[in-house]
Amino acid sequence: MSSYKESTKIPAKKTAGKHSSISRKISWSLLAVLVPALIGMITIAGFMASGSISGLNTQLIDAQTDYAVSVVDDFFSGKIAIVSLYENDSIFGKYFHAVATPDDIGNYEYLSDVTQELNNIMAATEDEQVLQAWIADERTDCYVIPSGEYGKAGLDDLEWYHLALAERKTAISNPYVDGITGKNVVTIVTPVYYDSEIAGFMGLDVTLDSLSELISGIHVGEHGYMELISNNNVYVYSNDPLAVNKNVDELDITDEYKQKVKDNYNGNYHFTYQGNQYTSVFRDSETTDWLAIATLPVSEMNATRNHLISILAVLAIVVLALLVFIIITIIRRVTKPLSEISGGMQEFARGNLNVELKTMRNDEIGLLADSTRSAIRSLKEMIQDISYILGEISRGNLEVAVKGNYVGDFQDIRNALEQIIESLNTTLKQIKGAAEQVSVGSEQVSEGAQSLAQGASEQAGTVEELAASIHEISRKVNSNADHSDTANEKAAAVGMEAVESDRRMHEMLKAMKEIQESSHKIGSILKVIEDIAFQTNILSLNAAVEAARAGDAGKGFSVVAGEVRNLAAKSSEAAKTTGALIDSSLDIVENGVQIADETAMSLQNVKEGAGEVADALAEITKASSEQADSVAHITRAISQISNVTQGNSATAEESAAASEELSAQAVLLEELIAKFKMQDD
Repeated sequence: MSSYKESTKIPAKKTAGKHSSISRKISWSLLAVLVPALIGMITIAGFMASGSISGLNTQLIDAQTDYAVSVVDDFFSGKIAIVSLYENDSIFGKYFHAVATPDDIGNYEYLSDVTQELNNIMAATEDEQVLQAWIADERTDCYVIPSGEYGKAGLDDLEWYHLALAERKTAISNPYVDGITGKNVVTIVTPVYYDSEIAGFMGLDVTLDSLSELISGIHVGEHGYMELISNNNVYVYSNDPLAVNKNVDELDITDEYKQKVKDNYNGNYHFTYQGNQYTSVFRDSETTDWLAIATLPVSEMNATRNHLISILAVLAIVVLALLVFIIITIIRRVTKPLSEISGGMQEFARGNLNVELKTMRNDEIGLLADSTRSAIRSLKEMIQDISYILGEISRGNLEVAVKGNYVGDFQDIRNALEQIIESLNTTLKQIKGAAEQVSVGSEQVSEGAQSLAQGASEQAGTVEELAASIHEISRKVNSNADHSDTANEKAAAVGMEAVESDRRMHEMLKAMKEIQESSHKIGSILKVIEDIAFQTNILSLNAAVEAARAGDAGKGFSVVAGEVRNLAAKSSEAAKTTGALIDSSLDIVENGVQIADETAMSLQNVKEGAGEVADALAEITKASSEQADSVAHITRAISQISNVTQGNSATAEESAAASEELSAQAVLLEELIAKFKMQDD
């Protein structure tokens, strides 16, 4: 038949790129292991190298600081050795023993020997930057120089004097500016002994120019600097000329840095100045205890390390790129046949049964290709047989038989096809019998449904009339509830007015009581006025008696006493008249208070009656609302009954129509079943 014809072979298309290929997975798996390992090795190497470089930088700055200290020690050690030779010098010892006052110096017969000794010292230290050699003693408090000149020494004001006297050994002063030359100078002095006692001092004034030149030759990196600080925290040397001869407290540096200088700190110190980080190494000199400080910016210390890390990073990128290229090339060469097989299987999955695999190898991949070709061939034969069988079934031929070669687990497909054919024959026979029964039953259901639809329609009409009556009752009940609400509101308003009137009546009662109290107070005042008039009258009588005794001299006083008597009489009469008026007013006020009390009692009764009316109306309103709610519930129930009844009517009509349609479909089903050719026909 046509379904068994051979088709033209179509080469398999490579579609592996649409999904994640095995070569890509292998590549990513290897790279996921090798790349982190290589990055880790390079990172470790970078850290180790940077640590070594940082250590070398630290050792370098330490060495430069130690070299600066050695320069200072070398500078002073020779001079200290020369000065120490004269601790027991006999010429100086005899001189100090012989002189006691400044006048004794010029009269000392061996002064020339002293000056000669000093000149010999100057000659011996010609290359030692010695500015002056001298001797001085405490008794004369004068110094003598090689020229034979002498002058006031002021030993008590010199720091080296107290230091040498206390330690009884060679001492070095802190730097100071020489008043004549303007140069930085230090004094190296040693005590001179005579009979095991300090008789005086011999010293050298040494300039520090050559020491500064030596230290300036020490370069701490490209941007680092070297500093030398004396015991009194004064800069002896600094790359910044403005800092020389200044105390550390005068400079704009951190307080912690200043404190380390003052503590004569020895060691490494990291600090930040003007936004830049620095590393300093502090070392003190053994000969002077001066502090040598080498400072280097951290950025410069890290420059070599950063450069090495950059080189390692570039090298790592190159190695990684080369490694990725090699791995991808090898994996693609190995997995290329797998890509071809994968592409063929994808074409087969899309329904292309004419896939051609060209891979021919003698390894596992070749065996996979052969197995794939065999599987495709077997599936193609089975699919063609299944297509033939399904085509015959679609044309109504259920007598078709399964003839293909189904091997292995595919035997289940053969069994399933045979069961399908048998089940279709059995099912269609059953459907044919059921269709006949449905046709008969549907006619009976149609008749019953029509009768039910008619009864449901009549019931729906009755329910609608009942719903209309209930709706009218509900409307009237709601109207009554609304009127009750209005009456309740008006009663509440009347009650509020009664309460307000009662409050105002109480205020009026309070005012009446205040008027009554004020009237009583006025009566008391009138009593006082009558007393005053009485006393005034007595005084006027006394005044008239006294005027009579005085004779002609008291006539004027008698006239005044008469006027006072008249005034007292008028005041008494006015007080009596006012008292009568006030008594009348008190009677009227008492009557008004009594009337106000009675009125307040009446208003209280009105307020209580209004409250009772409001309560009664509230009960009526509540009852009307409950009646309205009950009627509303009844209305909703009637509406639901009406809806159900109408639904039943519609359902009955639909059932009747469906029954008629079912009868027609049963007839049609019998006609369709008759088209199939079944095994028992």
